[in-house]
Amino acid sequence: MFEHSRCWLGAVALALCAQMAVAAEAPRVVALGGDITETVYALDAQQGLVGVDSTSLWPAAARELPDVGYVRQLAAEGVLALRPNLILATHDAGPPTVLAQLREAGVRIELMPTTRTPAGVVAKVRAIGHALGRDAAAAALAHRLDTQYTELAKAVAGMKSHPRVLFLMATEGSPKAGGRETAAASAIALAGGTQVADDFTGYKSVSAEALVALAPEVILLMRERADAAGGVDGVLRLPGVALTPAGKARRIVFVDGQALLGFGPRNAEHELQLQRVLAGAQP
Repeated sequence: MFEHSRCWLGAVALALCAQMAVAAEAPRVVALGGDITETVYALDAQQGLVGVDSTSLWPAAARELPDVGYVRQLAAEGVLALRPNLILATHDAGPPTVLAQLREAGVRIELMPTTRTPAGVVAKVRAIGHALGRDAAAAALAHRLDTQYTELAKAVAGMKSHPRVLFLMATEGSPKAGGRETAAASAIALAGGTQVADDFTGYKSVSAEALVALAPEVILLMRERADAAGGVDGVLRLPGVALTPAGKARRIVFVDGQALLGFGPRNAEHELQLQRVLAGAQP
């Protein structure tokens, strides 16, 4: 009887040790970047999320998680306090010294490359899925995105013309326009528009005269800033805007900045929405 009890207690101890080992290996993931966080949720892997960065605003549930700060200005202490064993991050997460400290602490870090093409978005989905052990879910999501991007390419190919489009980042003082090598430029081209601010890279303040000279037929802004901009009427009051073809036609379009410019799992559907807007702007 005593031997039986000892065996039973030993089995219980082994089971408890096994459960503790599994718990120790359970994913504790910190997602750095709105597109990364969106992808984790799209793969239904949010159960392992223990923290996000301040750009992770969608879905709403992400805002309930601990916030480790801005993705480019992280502090190792704040991240390590969440005891992560995996960090999924955008290519520009940092600073580099903090990433080095996190690696030295034994945290696995997977940095995703810059993605501003359909192929890049799909590859990022698959990479995140693989890191999370969600390859099947990633394959399904990748297939859906491929289908949407194929539909987009056909719609763009059928456009009779490609309207001149300008993206404005800021609406206070002299607005900043998106030039070459920006997410905005890539999003505009993918949706079938002609990026008009093509003589500079990055984002640059533009004068009223420059806006008129660019002659955009459609002006895009982030929907997140619609209230601050005063809506369409507020944008039309910016110096030079009312004198552009876009201003005269009131083609001021507010887009979901994170969904469209983040090039995450919602990019394809929002590119399709923008393409329909641009198709409607054709003469």
